[in-house]
Amino acid sequence: MEYKYCPMCATTMVQAEKFGALRQCCPNPDCEFVVFQDPKVVTVVLVEHQGRILLGRRNISPAKGEWTFTGGYVNRGEKVEDAALREVKEETNLTIALNGLIGIYSDTDNPYILLAFRAIPVSDLAHLQPQAEEVMELKFFAPNEMPPLAFGFDQRILADWIAGRTEG
Repeated sequence: MEYKYCPMCATTMVQAEKFGALRQCCPNPDCEFVVFQDPKVVTVVLVEHQGRILLGRRNISPAKGEWTFTGGYVNRGEKVEDAALREVKEETNLTIALNGLIGIYSDTDNPYILLAFRAIPVSDLAHLQPQAEEVMELKFFAPNEMPPLAFGFDQRILADWIAGRTEG
């Protein structure tokens, strides 16, 4: 988020070297507010059923119409695991149980940190229903039948999930 005026004292913000990086900051010596652009934490959940993975076809941008895993943003004050459960319920109407961490994914100049989990459904699959606002279609895919995936980390997450299955 870019600030035109300091949210603490209303002085016009400037760009300056602070704490080893160029950051937006307040030049007022009585204030010196600095904006830290923190990464956003995202949960990704690979819901497994009979050796297949649940994918959702996105109904929102970015990547509208493309397939990806269920998941979403972690809210401030929310446990990562709770966010994973909530996001799957919101997007699929399934209740799941988390079954381990696949991995943590981040990259330079990418504003997201992804935590990918394995999960199994604990509610009847008859309850499976896409949330039309975000997901237009849900489908289970075998690892060798995956459609092209929407996001850069998706292929790495899938590969790590497959490796975890063969190692375990």
